[in-house]
Amino acid sequence: MTSPTILPPPADGTRPRTGRAILAVIGAAALVAIGAGAAFGPAHQTLGASSAGDAALVERIRDLPGSFDSFRSLSVAEIGPDGAVFAGLGDAGAGAPESDTVFELGSITKTFTGALLADAIERGEVAADDQLSEHLPDLEGTAAGGVTLASLSQHSSGLPGLGATAEASSVMNVLFNENAYGTTTREQLIADAAIAPVDPEQGVVYSNFAVSLLGYALVSASGAEDYPTLLHDRITGPLGMDDTTLAPTEADIPADAVPGFLTNGTPATRWWGEGYLPAGASSFTTAADLAIWAQANLDGTAPGAAALEPTAPMGDAAQIGWGWITSTSFSGEGLQTWHNGGTAGFRTILVLDRDAGTAFLALSNTTAPADYIAMSYASGEPIVGVASLYSILGWALFGLALLFGALALFRAVRAKALLPTISDLIWATAALLLLWNAGPWFAVGGWVWGIALAPALAAAAVLVLRGSSHRLPFSPARRAWLWWPTAVLGVVVAVVSVFFW
Repeated sequence: MTSPTILPPPADGTRPRTGRAILAVIGAAALVAIGAGAAFGPAHQTLGASSAGDAALVERIRDLPGSFDSFRSLSVAEIGPDGAVFAGLGDAGAGAPESDTVFELGSITKTFTGALLADAIERGEVAADDQLSEHLPDLEGTAAGGVTLASLSQHSSGLPGLGATAEASSVMNVLFNENAYGTTTREQLIADAAIAPVDPEQGVVYSNFAVSLLGYALVSASGAEDYPTLLHDRITGPLGMDDTTLAPTEADIPADAVPGFLTNGTPATRWWGEGYLPAGASSFTTAADLAIWAQANLDGTAPGAAALEPTAPMGDAAQIGWGWITSTSFSGEGLQTWHNGGTAGFRTILVLDRDAGTAFLALSNTTAPADYIAMSYASGEPIVGVASLYSILGWALFGLALLFGALALFRAVRAKALLPTISDLIWATAALLLLWNAGPWFAVGGWVWGIALAPALAAAAVLVLRGSSHRLPFSPARRAWLWWPTAVLGVVVAVVSVFFW
């Protein structure tokens, strides 16, 4: 009888049972990752099955061609000479929205400020060609002080889109999902105007800064205490728009306002702040109130209804009055007078057909443009899908996260030192964070994020298993000089990516 042959252990220190354990760990990690992604990952936002209001209007909206991906809920209304018909679709937090469900309004607020200008002209408080400094004396002798009230409303004043205070942090606020306007008070807005450049040759530049300055010039001319008081006393109060409010402070945000959401399903921050209220930085309304505003403008009973009349060109294909924009109808026949709006987590649109005496509005609590709903409703064309570039970016980030995770897993299985795998895991983490923020959540749910997580999670588990069965050095014997800076750079990218979360 021959003696049994004793096989040496594999060169990398693993044993057959360790190999089976590695396979088991990889399988378990995949199940855990995909399950966690599905349960807790980014949400695939699409219009839910819940509905409220007029059944026929609900059906007309649901029958629109195209995809409702990226929408979460819609509050819509048809307005005609006989009144308004409302419909709510999807999930607004507690079922489908009703006509009195509170949404953020955004820049449709500029039509209020335009109406206040028209009303003030009718009252003799201001003239369209008044210089701004006539009503805001702190701007006497400045470039901004010399622009006219009309140019402020027409976005042709030569002022930039934002004042210096808001501009300084605007990009970071958008990237990090923070309030863009909280640091600008009324006084700071005027101080920003005192140093603002004015370029008479720049043409039409959409400017929240300009419209906000117009609003405070009207406050000064009227003797009102502040912009919310002026708006209430002259527009929302007389028309009975009791659910239309502004939030100069965080405490003024309506407690029953529906939450807004980013593309990945993350709750969007609320915007609040005094300075940019006249431009719509923090306005709240309901479909019922906005329908009142539409009806009053259609029948001429709205205070400052003269604001609807075009007073200047706005680019090549549109005209603008005091805030209201007039252009070819979405249907391609006749004209429409309209404005849309957007905040951190909401999109809105109100479209008037003055000749027909009808209007349509849509309020959405995601960043998917409500314009697409109005366009499809009017024209019958499909709802515009997610831009191809954004789609490519989302799936590219998925591929990147999957690639880094797979590299980490491959290196963990063959590891002779900890640092290379740790470096790969750091980069996989950064890619997963970016994927969370800007992945293809317009089309799929968080389970896809779980798929990208699976190899990285398995790599971490395998590395622990390998380390427990065979002591591994931290630094590799070769090219340690490469892995250290690679790991450090990965940490930097991961830390920056955290803010996108």
